[in-house]
Amino acid sequence: MEIALVEGTRTRPAPGLKGSCPRCGQAAVAKCGSQLIWHWSHKGRRHCDPWWENETEWHRAWKAHFPDRMHEVVLFDEATGEKHIADLKTDRGMVIEIQHSAMPVEELKAREAFYKHMIWIVDGRPFRTQFELRPEPLPHPDSQLLDDVVFFEGLGTVFWRRSENEANPAMVLMHKAEEIGSQIQEHYQGHHFFKWKRPREVWLQATAPVLIDFGGHEVYRICEYQNPSRHCVQLIQKRALIEKNGGSYNESSIGVK
Repeated sequence: MEIALVEGTRTRPAPGLKGSCPRCGQAAVAKCGSQLIWHWSHKGRRHCDPWWENETEWHRAWKAHFPDRMHEVVLFDEATGEKHIADLKTDRGMVIEIQHSAMPVEELKAREAFYKHMIWIVDGRPFRTQFELRPEPLPHPDSQLLDDVVFFEGLGTVFWRRSENEANPAMVLMHKAEEIGSQIQEHYQGHHFFKWKRPREVWLQATAPVLIDFGGHEVYRICEYQNPSRHCVQLIQKRALIEKNGGSYNESSIGVK
């Protein structure tokens, strides 16, 4: 943990401090060695929240963009008595869960149901070499252009027109995306198809927004794209995402390379 209660005050770890877990109230010990990130640890047992993930420098880099009051906020469901510690909760009530590891789909659904208004920030660095962004731009998923045009990713991005084909056609006349390149650019908001070798399937089943961080100045938001449905990603500037949620962008953070 980054935050514990010391005499009722939310406090970062420091040598010699004794505190308590803000979720369960049990004793917490400040771990302030030279090898690991300074943190609070439950005295004599593992973390009380089954959803908690041990923090890496990548976690801390993301949290460092936001003021301390947003860090590790305990949320309580009065109907069930359930408590969990959100990585971040913004002043607008948005929960931001910063996740290095995948998880069972059942846990993902439970966390989304509990937090409700939330987004996922996923560490994409472990699978960066397995993820390929297609260079061709796409119009945004709500574009009127998609009332007629249906895009596919094959040998480059191609499309067919509903207006040129019967309903539910067995075969269609395909076009290269370059034919309507100027129209695509008018409706472009950072969307692209992608190829993902051995994808982390759990993130494709999320209902809350999933934003993958590969370590650059952008995050990749997984999106559903038109009918028939397929996935694409939208490139979003980290600065815009962080500042929209009440943080302050720090380019020197280890979260950006």
